[in-house]
Order: sequence, then C-alpha cells, then structure tokens
Amino acid sequence: MIRGLTQNELSRRTGFKQPRISDYMTGKKAPNDDSLVTLAEAMDMDPAELSKQLLLRRTLRKGKAPEAPEQPGV
Repeated sequence: MIRGLTQNELSRRTGFKQPRISDYMTGKKAPNDDSLVTLAEAMDMDPAELSKQLLLRRTLRKGKAPEAPEQPGV
C-alpha cells in the first residue's frame, strides 16, 4: 500500500503498468519528470516530496545510508 493505494490502483490511476509502479516504489528505477508529476497527482502528493521519498528509496536500495540533514549552527 502506498498512501492507501495498492500498486494496481495506482496503475489504474496513472495508466502505468504495475511492474513500472513497483520499480519506482522499490527504488529500482527513477521516474522521469513527467512520470513523477503523474504519480504525485495520482497519490495527491507534492511532486517534490514524492521525489525526495523515491530518492531515499533508491539510496537505501543501493545500501548507502542517507545523509543527515545539516543542522543550523553546527
């Protein structure tokens, strides 16, 4: 489930095939800008926030630890 949607429901809403949705959601592949906007609209999300989440998934898939955000004044 992704934001309350199954991959099949997200596939129906976007017109993307389910394996493509799976590749995006597992971090196996990155969507292009148009696909990102389509996904975000189908999920009722801000495209920038979805992009951050998908980037994190790709980073974790590659076995890298995400970088800690910079702390002001540190």
